[in-house]
Amino acid sequence: MDAYRNPGFAAYWRSAFGRVSSIPLVFLGVGLYRAWLSIFFRFDAFPKIGVSDYFLFESAIGVASLALAFTAGNGGALWQRPRAHLAGAALMTAGAALLSLGCFAVESPALRIGGLVLGGAGLGSLIIMWAEFYGSLNPLRVALYHALAISVGEAIKLLFMGLNTSYLVFFAVVLPSVCFACVRASMKRLPEKQREHPSVTGDAKSIPWKPIALMATCTFAAAFGALPTQPLVAGNIAGALFVTALVFFGVLSASKWFNFDTVYQLAFPLFIAGFLFVMPAVGGNGQIMAFCYDAGYTMLSMYIMIVLSNITYRFGVSAVWLNGIERGIRYLVELAGWATFFAASTHLGRSESDVLYDAIMLIVVLTFLIIFFTERGLSAKWGVVLDDSLENESRAGQSAMRASDLSRSFGLTPREEEVLQLLAQHMTVAEIERALFVSQGTVKAHISHIYKKIGIHSKSELFELLEGSG
Repeated sequence: MDAYRNPGFAAYWRSAFGRVSSIPLVFLGVGLYRAWLSIFFRFDAFPKIGVSDYFLFESAIGVASLALAFTAGNGGALWQRPRAHLAGAALMTAGAALLSLGCFAVESPALRIGGLVLGGAGLGSLIIMWAEFYGSLNPLRVALYHALAISVGEAIKLLFMGLNTSYLVFFAVVLPSVCFACVRASMKRLPEKQREHPSVTGDAKSIPWKPIALMATCTFAAAFGALPTQPLVAGNIAGALFVTALVFFGVLSASKWFNFDTVYQLAFPLFIAGFLFVMPAVGGNGQIMAFCYDAGYTMLSMYIMIVLSNITYRFGVSAVWLNGIERGIRYLVELAGWATFFAASTHLGRSESDVLYDAIMLIVVLTFLIIFFTERGLSAKWGVVLDDSLENESRAGQSAMRASDLSRSFGLTPREEEVLQLLAQHMTVAEIERALFVSQGTVKAHISHIYKKIGIHSKSELFELLEGSG
C-alpha cells in the first residue's frame, strides 16, 4: 500500500499514461481488421457461413501472404505502393459485399466462395503492411501498440455483439477502406529514417524457422480442436483483454517481473489449457475454454509478432518476406489441422480420437520445450543467419547480431539488451528514453550496468566490440 501512496509512484504513472494518450489512434488500426474478421465468423450473423468457409477464408490469407513474400519482397516497401492499398481495400470490400449478397440476397455458394477468397486475399496484404509498420519500431513499442490495438479490437467486438445483422453488414463493407487508410497514415507518421525499406530479403537463411515452427504447431492443434470457429462468448474477449492488459502494464511499469520472456512463458500453458478443455476425454466449461484459448493464442501471436518485428528492426530483414512466409505457413497449416479433425471425426471412434488428441498435445509440448530451451529470449537469433555475403548489404543488421551475441555472452537482462541494441544504432540517451518510455536516469543506469557486465568504460570501446574489432 505504501507504494500507492508514494508521490513518485503516482507521478510516474501519470507521466506514463500521458505518453500513452499521445499515441496516434491510427497506430491502433490492427484492432479494426480483427473486429472486421470477427463479423463473418464469430457472431452467427451470417448463418450460411460454416466451419469450412472459415478455413477457406484463412487459406486465402495464407496463399496471398506467400505470394507477397515471393513476389513483392524485392520491390520496395508494400505500404508505399498506392495500387497495393487500392487493390487490398477493393478485395476486402468486394469480399464483404459478395458474402452479404450470397448469404442474404441471392442463395449462391459461388458468391459466398468468391467473397471468402477475395476478402482473405485483401486481408493478407493488409496484415503484411501492418507487419512493415511494426518492423520499423523497437520491441517495447511493438508490444505496447499491439496490445492497445488488440484491446481496441476486442472492445469493438463487444459493441458488435449488440448490433443486428444490417449494421454488421454495413461495417463489413466500410471498415476495409478505413483499415488501409490507418496503416498508410501510421507509416507516414514515423520518422523518415524508420521508414527505410530493409535490404535483406529472399534468402532462406534469413527465415526464423523456430518461431514459425512453434506458431504452426500450435495453430495446427487449435484448428484440430476447431477452436477458432467457436461462437464468440464473454470468455473470448476476457481472455484477450487479460493478456493485453498484462503486456500493456508490464511495458509501462519497467519492472523486473515483466520482460518478453514473460509473454513467451505464459502463452504456452494458457494455450494448452484451452486445448485440454475441448479434448473428448476431458471436456470442460465453455467460458473457461474460451478464456484460456484466446488468452494463450493471443499472447503467442503477440510474441511471434514481436519476434519477427524485432528481426526486421535489428537485422534489416524484409517484413514482407518474414511475415509473408510465417502467415502463409500458419494459415495453410490451420487448414491441414481442420482437415485432420474432419477426417478423424468422420472415420475414427471415440477412443481413437482421444489418442489422436493426446498425440497432438504431446507434439505441441515437445515442440515448445525444444524451442524454449534452444532460443530463450528476445535477443535470440531464432534460426536467422546473416552470413558474410550480406554484410555489405546490412551493416546495421550485423551490428545488431553482434549486440545479440554480447547480450547472451555477458548475461544482460532483456531491458539491458534493448538499450544495447539502441546504443548500437548510435542513439543518444535522450533518444533511447523516448524510444523505451523511461527516464534518462533509468537509461543511464542500464548503460552503467551494461558497461560493468561487459567490462568496458566508454562508447568507443563498445563500438569496437560491436564492429568485431574489440
